[in-house]
Amino acid sequence: MKSIKDKTIYEFEVKHSTFITYLLPADEVKTVKQELETIKAEHPGANHHCYAYVLGDNQEIQKADDDGEPSQTAGIPILEVFKKNAITNVLCVVVRYFGGVKLGAGGLIRAYSKGASEALKKAVLTKKQAYVTLRLRVDFNQIGIMEHLISEHATLLERDYSDKADFTVVIRKEQQTTFESLIIEQTKNRATITHLKTEELYH
Repeated sequence: MKSIKDKTIYEFEVKHSTFITYLLPADEVKTVKQELETIKAEHPGANHHCYAYVLGDNQEIQKADDDGEPSQTAGIPILEVFKKNAITNVLCVVVRYFGGVKLGAGGLIRAYSKGASEALKKAVLTKKQAYVTLRLRVDFNQIGIMEHLISEHATLLERDYSDKADFTVVIRKEQQTTFESLIIEQTKNRATITHLKTEELYH
């Protein structure tokens, strides 16, 4: 299962109707509602704000909404794009400004499917990976060594200075062994490494 990394926008026109697709990462219903309200506020004059979202590691949470278009001509076609492509934790909103020409059920299904499909093609995809959070403790005279290693191999979350220097970092699990070996080697085994947690994230 994959997800998307950043917000993606795709705009196109069909028989004078303008369609604007917003594809956004979302990992909970609360986020979906917030993003949906934001997009509606940006397009108060649009005729339709059709959308679908898929959440959960196995796409277990799904919803589609036609927002006034004929039943199953908008939300479901959007949703099917993400189901078929095994994409999760995503919200797709297709805004339509009606251009005066009716598209018919088939035309609507093609248009909304196109909006979702083309936006997905533009999006940067991500997959779930295991990340490890570590706390690294060293003497003050080894701060420079630790800062260099962190800048090269990990992401710094927090630093704290008390009787020693503490660094909280996150690193991909597959890089953990190499990273810890470098710390032990370059600090001459005087660093304390504490494993705080392991979690899987789309990144």
